[in-house]
Amino acid sequence: MSTRNHIRYQAKEGDQPGWDLYTEILEPDDVVYLELDGVAAEVTMLGNMERGPGTVLLRLPVDTAKQLGLVPPDWENSDWAKG
Repeated sequence: MSTRNHIRYQAKEGDQPGWDLYTEILEPDDVVYLELDGVAAEVTMLGNMERGPGTVLLRLPVDTAKQLGLVPPDWENSDWAKG
């Protein structure tokens, strides 16, 4: 029996990554989990003068960020930011 309470879910299909945003029934109410399947993500734990310990930086593909609703579906990186 699963203890996951799914908030949002996307099954992995072909080249498209899958992900699962969920809570655990036995965990505190202020905790959520994000499980990525088939995502070429770079995870960095930061802890320095600028950012406190426990800061997590995820480097995600734009398509995954769009799937998760982190950026609008029609968003494109502008050229001005690339220098």
